[in-house]
Amino acid sequence: MKNLRIKLISILLLAIVYTSCKENEKVEKKAVEGTIQTEIETKKNNKNSDKMEVMLHATSQPNYMNFILKNKEVLSIDKKQYQKLEEIRKVKSPKAVKAAYSIKEIVENIYQLSLDNIEKEPLLNNLEKSLILRNSLAKMKLDCRNKILEILNEEQWNELLKMYKEKLPFDNKTEMTSLIEHVNPLPNYMQLIKKLYVKLDKEQEEKLSKWSNQNHPRMMELAAKVNTLEKEVYELSMNRETSENILKKVNEIANVKKQIVITKTDCRDNLKNNILSKNQWEVLSSKYKSKKQTVKRK
Repeated sequence: MKNLRIKLISILLLAIVYTSCKENEKVEKKAVEGTIQTEIETKKNNKNSDKMEVMLHATSQPNYMNFILKNKEVLSIDKKQYQKLEEIRKVKSPKAVKAAYSIKEIVENIYQLSLDNIEKEPLLNNLEKSLILRNSLAKMKLDCRNKILEILNEEQWNELLKMYKEKLPFDNKTEMTSLIEHVNPLPNYMQLIKKLYVKLDKEQEEKLSKWSNQNHPRMMELAAKVNTLEKEVYELSMNRETSENILKKVNEIANVKKQIVITKTDCRDNLKNNILSKNQWEVLSSKYKSKKQTVKRK
């Protein structure tokens, strides 16, 4: 009897241990699955964030489609509307994203070409490629907006604009460095000189000051013009302006950006050929190359 009782207690203890192990396995499995899911969501969010940043740099037009689909309940999008919007997204989105990343790649190439002392003409040729892509992207975004206007009713469109302006207002760049970086695809050599990476003598300082006084105001005027035009494109899209008139603004932006590249390249050539010594230029350009490795270009 005593032996039987011992056996029963042993069996009971084994059952408890087994059950406990199984529960621990379930908890551990759930924790691992949760961690994996969190990592997947984080990577997905990072990818979407990067995609949004690239798109915003390529065009100032609102990104209506993704915003509508993410807020479909608030906007009271019905099943029929959702299907139409999703069909458009599947066709348009991959093409728009591809164009935006191609623009980013060309801009990064222009930046490197400037560091490599490539002449103005090849730089402008590469810029032209990016501007053609920007124009194509602008047409895609306008076509998408026009189709959305056909699908949404007046109340939904007005609510969309209200929400979009609150959550994704136009990024009005008022800080000079941020503005120049946004509109100018080339290295800002003058900025590094001001950080005293290169020590100038009195004659060099006078030449540099003369150049800056003659050209810096014009550069800031051009940068501000791009910012103003991009804001107009953002607002005109929301105000249902015609595609034709918005594309005129897009072309204006392209012309101003050409002037920016010409001005910044003239600045580089003036520094290299008329102000700095060969050694000073090498020091300056090497500083920018090392800076480029740690700073992600937009």
